[in-house]
Amino acid sequence: MQYLFVINPTAGKADASVTLLPRIWSAAERAGITPTIVITRRAGHARQVAAACAENGEEARIYACGGDGTLNEILQGAAGHEQISVGCIPCGSGNDYIRNFGTQSDFLDLDAQLAAYSFPADLIRTPQGYGIEIYAAGIDAQVANGIPKWRRVPLCGGTTAYTLSILEAICSSFRHTLRIRTDTEEFQGTYMMLAICNARMYGGGYCAAPYAQMDDGLLDVVLLKPVPRIRLAGLLRGYRHGEHLTPDGQVTKPFAPYMTFFRTSSIDIQVLDQRPLITTLDGECSPQMNLHAEVARHSIQLLLPPKLAQNAPVLQAMGE
Repeated sequence: MQYLFVINPTAGKADASVTLLPRIWSAAERAGITPTIVITRRAGHARQVAAACAENGEEARIYACGGDGTLNEILQGAAGHEQISVGCIPCGSGNDYIRNFGTQSDFLDLDAQLAAYSFPADLIRTPQGYGIEIYAAGIDAQVANGIPKWRRVPLCGGTTAYTLSILEAICSSFRHTLRIRTDTEEFQGTYMMLAICNARMYGGGYCAAPYAQMDDGLLDVVLLKPVPRIRLAGLLRGYRHGEHLTPDGQVTKPFAPYMTFFRTSSIDIQVLDQRPLITTLDGECSPQMNLHAEVARHSIQLLLPPKLAQNAPVLQAMGE
């Protein structure tokens, strides 16, 4: 078994390798293993390292030491390889992925990471690559583009930067006419935001899909029609806390005039107003005129520390 730590020194506000390297070696010595450590040198390097590890066919655990971008790169290289399990040691600014399971301290416990359980999870497959969290479009992607600017402001953490970027975005007029096709229906409408969710959390802690599961073979889709600005701030507060949906998938009363929710294994979206729709796949932004997303069933093995793994449905079913 290979234990590979891929450290992005540019993630977050400080070079994580300075503090992580001695901690990795100490935890590895206690566990009786010899780790391999790679410090990335450029964008795309983490993906190349993960792909090379996956292609040699040996069983390995790859730990993404960085932010959501570092994790996303490693997922691109590891997807579809059952012998590779991927863990996350959060060193970035947002760290949205870990919010789906626990706290940052849970994932920074390296002894627990080396003892982590592996379980199969779904990914979102798109023409732009794989995602594990959320494929969002519209105002959400505009917000994602604005987050780096706000994070440079002193004392602006992930949630604060996301909220300020939202407020900036809603001061502009933003809407698109879309044609949407799912597993069971086709319809069109005008929307300001949409989120195609494999996970519950994104955007600095906003709970877009409070009952989404990463291993159920379905995408939770949230569509939001244009909302009067006088009501938008209040609805966003509820959206942040997941108050827009009930456990049985019904939209709650305050959101009912504006929101549509459904589950599907695939979705196609065509922009009808000839203006490219800004999209973000786990934080990676791009303009699109046509969107496609589908479930890549059990295409990645995820690592969770033992305490958090107790709540993973697949592990519960296996009696771990």
